[in-house]
Amino acid sequence: MHNKLGEYLRKIRMNVDKSLRQMADDLHISPAFLSAVENGKKKMPDSWFTLIPDTYQLKPDEIEEFKSAAYESMDVVELNIANASSANKKLAIRFARRFEEIDEKTSEEILALLDSKLKGGTTDE
Repeated sequence: MHNKLGEYLRKIRMNVDKSLRQMADDLHISPAFLSAVENGKKKMPDSWFTLIPDTYQLKPDEIEEFKSAAYESMDVVELNIANASSANKKLAIRFARRFEEIDEKTSEEILALLDSKLKGGTTDE
């Protein structure tokens, strides 16, 4: 597998004892498309954020693991800030503009801060 999402989709398939073709049938897609998503060659459709957990009756912790794998495998992440507060909009914009300047140590510090401030919330790991 080339990415975390592909690894997780394969894990789901193995857990429910499904072939690639059977899982593709469950998702109403071609086996070739599912294979391409698993191998990181195609983007996962947004509808899978609800379709996969519903179809395979994932538990809450499995849903979080699936979402984290999906987000980690994305090259582009869109953030809808239309209903965000003024402060949150400023934060999102400033973060996006400076993202490429952030080093590994600072990333870890920001993650730790978010994790400590948002206990009980969702994570993307």
